[in-house]
Amino acid sequence: MFGIFKESEKIIDTYEQVHSILKSLLTYELKELPTRYEFWYRVAIRLEEFRTLQVEHRTKISMTSSVGRFHQTQYETITQKLAKFERLADIYKLFCIEEERAGLNHRLYFHQEAIAALYEHIQHKELYTYCDDVQQQFWEAVRDDMLNAIAHLDS
Repeated sequence: MFGIFKESEKIIDTYEQVHSILKSLLTYELKELPTRYEFWYRVAIRLEEFRTLQVEHRTKISMTSSVGRFHQTQYETITQKLAKFERLADIYKLFCIEEERAGLNHRLYFHQEAIAALYEHIQHKELYTYCDDVQQQFWEAVRDDMLNAIAHLDS
């Protein structure tokens, strides 16, 4: 009896799901940078851009004018973006080391349902990227959920 053999579905573990989510998220964050550069070089460029903006806004902060308060707000926003981007890049580096797979899977066990749901959203991201504003909100939500799921990895 010869039949059509179904290719067995590859089971993707939590490690691979997080790796994929982080790669998609970082790729979105780096979308304005030329793709001819290596991924990690583009990450370094983005980090440097954030640091430069941070310094620029910090030097122009003044509580006596509206523009000075604008710079205060922007400084705080850039500081948060920088911290989140650095965290994602650091965690992604960890997920690029295959030897860490078993340990990371174990540590992510209690968050696997949230990660699986997030992974599913990433697989169908075209539903959430029909305009720039919605796309930005989607990726910010993914970033925040991912940071919550991996918050415990350093402890």
